[in-house]
Amino acid sequence: MFFKRGRALEYVRPGSMFQRVHDDELLETAKVESVATDAYGIPHVKFKVSFSRPNRFTYDEGSRMLTLRSFADRYKERVLA
Repeated sequence: MFFKRGRALEYVRPGSMFQRVHDDELLETAKVESVATDAYGIPHVKFKVSFSRPNRFTYDEGSRMLTLRSFADRYKERVLA
């Protein structure tokens, strides 16, 4: 599934990873599990989220789901393998 970010097109697929850093240096990482459209044609991203701190504390949280647009607005940085 593609979405537009500025002038660039991003591709989101299962296995893709994105992250964001909070003001308190908490690192939030999202790993995409699936991308699908609902009955109304709205694309949604199902992903697992984990949190880590600079001192190596890591907390894995369960799955979440957001619309593709909300996911793209929240997770702006792709994690390269």
